[in-house]
Amino acid sequence: MQPQRGSVRSQACALWFLLGAAAAAPAQDKPIDYRIPSSAITPRVDGVYHDEEWRDALHVALTNETHPAQNIPALVATDVYLKEDGEHLLVAFVATDPEPAKIRAFYRDRDSAYRDDFVGIVLDTFNDERRAFEFFVNPLGVQMDMIQDDVARREDDSWNALWDSAGAITATGFVVELRIPLKQLRFPSGDGPQVWGIDLLRFYPRDVRHRLSNNFRDYSVSCYLCQLKKAEGFANLDRSSNLQLIPTMTSRWQRNRPRPGTDAWRSSGPSFEPSADLRWGINEDLVLNATINPDFSQVEADNAQLDVNTTFSLFFPKRREFFLDGADYFNTISLGNNNNNITLVHTRNIHSPDYGVKLTGKTADHTYAVLFANDGRTGFLLPGNQGSRVASLADTSSTNLALRYRYDLGRRFTAGVLGTRRQAEDYHNTLASADLTWRIGNSNRVSAQLLRSASAYPLAIQTGYAQPAKLDATAWSAGYSHQGRNFTLHLLTTDYGRDFRADLGFLNKVNYRERIINPGYTWRPAPGSLLTAFGVWGQWDQSDDQDGRELEEEYRIGVFMNGPWQSYAELNLGARHRFFNGRYFDETTGGLFAQFQPWGGAQFRLNLNGGRSIDFANTRPGDILTIAPGFTVQLGRHLQAHLNYNHQELKVTGGRLYATDLIDLRLTWQFSNRSFVRAIAVSSDTRRDPSLYLAPVAPRSRSLSTQLLYSYRFNAQTRFFIGYSDRAIDDPAGTGLAATNHTVFAKLSVAWQY
Repeated sequence: MQPQRGSVRSQACALWFLLGAAAAAPAQDKPIDYRIPSSAITPRVDGVYHDEEWRDALHVALTNETHPAQNIPALVATDVYLKEDGEHLLVAFVATDPEPAKIRAFYRDRDSAYRDDFVGIVLDTFNDERRAFEFFVNPLGVQMDMIQDDVARREDDSWNALWDSAGAITATGFVVELRIPLKQLRFPSGDGPQVWGIDLLRFYPRDVRHRLSNNFRDYSVSCYLCQLKKAEGFANLDRSSNLQLIPTMTSRWQRNRPRPGTDAWRSSGPSFEPSADLRWGINEDLVLNATINPDFSQVEADNAQLDVNTTFSLFFPKRREFFLDGADYFNTISLGNNNNNITLVHTRNIHSPDYGVKLTGKTADHTYAVLFANDGRTGFLLPGNQGSRVASLADTSSTNLALRYRYDLGRRFTAGVLGTRRQAEDYHNTLASADLTWRIGNSNRVSAQLLRSASAYPLAIQTGYAQPAKLDATAWSAGYSHQGRNFTLHLLTTDYGRDFRADLGFLNKVNYRERIINPGYTWRPAPGSLLTAFGVWGQWDQSDDQDGRELEEEYRIGVFMNGPWQSYAELNLGARHRFFNGRYFDETTGGLFAQFQPWGGAQFRLNLNGGRSIDFANTRPGDILTIAPGFTVQLGRHLQAHLNYNHQELKVTGGRLYATDLIDLRLTWQFSNRSFVRAIAVSSDTRRDPSLYLAPVAPRSRSLSTQLLYSYRFNAQTRFFIGYSDRAIDDPAGTGLAATNHTVFAKLSVAWQY
């Protein structure tokens, strides 16, 4: 008997009503644990604790260890003092250490001291248990700041705030002081006291890296911010103007020749290119950003990535300050597997904008964001299910728009919509999506996303890349995760249509439907054991294309452990039946990853992978081996050496198809927290056997890029850079490496606050 449509509709409405009612059930407001006092005394931020400056502050002791042991008494004493003066949040950490000589602290650039001893504060300023600001400082005053997005489960350190810190090592430990301008934060506007979630932290790395906190933490609860204690204060804020202007000047001289031996050198410059960013805090929870000619000069080279025998485009992070501020407001659930890095708004795609404007804010349960910018060079990914390519409209300019709205219903349910639009002459891409996430109980979470896109390509893209004139398709994903103290389970299903596109984002793969089951179990031995954790995990995934043809089925299993010397090791094995270019292949893989820190300031890494794989260039089976060791070593407090080496080779019937070596070496002398000089060398060397290729290839291709960079930083956004870089490739005459580029550059940015 067929059910009646009205009955189905009624049942669906009833189900959604029950879901909404459950999600909207009033949350039990947590009691106020701390009251942050207002003070007329603003301490000097000098890394020296003066009792007379902090005697009127709130005192909190970090008595609890939350990792690796869960909720046991802290091994060392840490006292924290907090107060505010109407303009700043003021924090002092007095960290006791029974062996001060073992404190791990080195002079570094921003956001790079996470292996040191450090302390910090996490602030859920909207008290919505979804988003938080994080400020950390090592014992020498090195700053690290991040945004914690507890809905999308992301932590992003690309955000840079303007704040002050200082630290000093003492005879009994170390002292760190912070002064955080409230103008750098976002919180509910209006009069009266604020209630914020607060986590005070100390990381104490020795043989084991201990995490100490004022909070208890239950790792069987599928959220972090919902476990924070609450602090009240800031009733009498100084509501002065909140305006920040950052003019930047970039100068460059360079000469290039695309092909050594045949092309003559062409020089350009010196050129001077100004730009400016404006940030206006309209009120405490609404910020307007604007930019003119935002700078995209790559001051420091991206980390090198291996790109031999791969069919998908590589992902690189975004860097420009205008796009970074409030970038998390555009986050969606964006469910995808590990082989498909999905970001619906990836502003590195906006290559050469002349201007841009962005509005981001949160009012009560409503979060909203708007971004509009032009682009003088329009490029985008053309994804498939077996590879992706980058297409370009050459010098064609485009307009780029992104809109995001999110609604928080109660403490557990969040739903949102996102729209993006890229448009140029005879070209457009429009995307619309809706997503939701719902925490069920303490340990369970469900998420879902529905997307649709429509695109039109000009004739050049149609003929040059074999694309249809118009495309439209849908995509969707749904996932469930269980986060227990020992047992975890993740289920995911995705469906991306053949013609689905996300040109303002980063979407490498379409035309597939996939199912993933990923269970795991972790044992946590008692404190004092040789191992702090060990476990096992498994994964099954199966995918088809939109016509129902199987693309792959894979089984993987892995074991891991955490142990002495802050070590982590993982061994995994896998088998996969995979379709590529009209054929099926059976792959077997094995991998080992290990890292450890035998002493402070030294980390060693090793990544080994090998097994039966695919020669993508010639569509045949082969045996692949990847060896990737690396290290980061501090030589004294000022000098750091960092090396990543990656060797890969593929053997097929008849011999070795190729062997490639990629070396990324960086040496940094950090004069202080403010200035450094860094030398970078990135070398790539690939040897091929042309007789084993179907198409002609060069027997050898090499490149060498070098860079020498000096930087002085007054704060996160007032910086001066000057540097030299060059690049060399194989000379066709066979005489070795020949230069193709020389560049001298300088950059100055100054942040003015009003």
